[in-house]
Amino acid sequence: MKSKNFIAGILILFIGVVALLAALNVFDFHWSIVMRLWPLILIIIGISILPLNDYLKGTLILVSLGIGCLLYHVEAKDYKGNPISRFFNNAKSWRYDDDEDEADDEEAFPFDQHFSEPYSSVERASIDIDFGAGDLELKAPCAELVKVDAQSNFMKYSFRTEYAEDGTNIFVTGSGHTDHLGKKTENNLEIALCDAPVWSFNLDMGAADADLDFSPYKVSSLVINGGACELDLKLGNSGCDTKVEIETGASDIDIKVPEGVDCEVNIESAISGKDLVGFEKVDKGLWRTPGFGQGTNKIVINIDCAISDISVERY
Repeated sequence: MKSKNFIAGILILFIGVVALLAALNVFDFHWSIVMRLWPLILIIIGISILPLNDYLKGTLILVSLGIGCLLYHVEAKDYKGNPISRFFNNAKSWRYDDDEDEADDEEAFPFDQHFSEPYSSVERASIDIDFGAGDLELKAPCAELVKVDAQSNFMKYSFRTEYAEDGTNIFVTGSGHTDHLGKKTENNLEIALCDAPVWSFNLDMGAADADLDFSPYKVSSLVINGGACELDLKLGNSGCDTKVEIETGASDIDIKVPEGVDCEVNIESAISGKDLVGFEKVDKGLWRTPGFGQGTNKIVINIDCAISDISVERY
């Protein structure tokens, strides 16, 4: 048996099984996740050229494909109400709230939601966002403390404000709906903040495209947890120290930091491409701007990711 025919047969069988499950609505491709797993192709090619017998190669390839399926499943769980969830959990029993009645559950889609909180001279504020999958954009500053516009055909958002002595806390939480599974999904979230307070920003997202321009804002803390995402992040000279924590799976991360601010970047990654323009490598996984520590304020960025492409540059 020729090695290439043996390996090709395994791949064709695997693709056929996946296509069959997709046709039966048991498994659905989210290409933004699949494309992030492209390094598996290199792994399979590497196995195919190793000096091993065909059966051992086949076993290793099946294991690699199994790992790929597991990674896909983990990332796909961030899609609120994906077909995998429907298969393993009765779709008719999944609701926004266990106490909702049947009429509420049949509420029409798409959702077009708007929320705003007036500004009341607060000095510090925080916003927590549970987003899931889709497109997220941080807009230019607004007169309100926060302004949110959401359009989705499978996500419904809830908004909550808590007032405390040390500031105002905003919570934006998305919940998935199963009625539109198998159809083209749309989930767009646009957020604008007031540029007067010092902000803490916390974001949980799945396979999402996030365009976050914080350059007009004062930011003390920025925490981002993501799956297979594309993250464009721009930080500004806010006049205060900024700490950024990013934890993602297989992602494309592009960060811009201002020339006039000291910046330190710590990267822990299994496999990643790194391009840090205007930085000096200090140690393994550690980069700093020239003269770090001599400025008034600093930005510290900690990145913990799996297979990612990371770019950090000064502007």
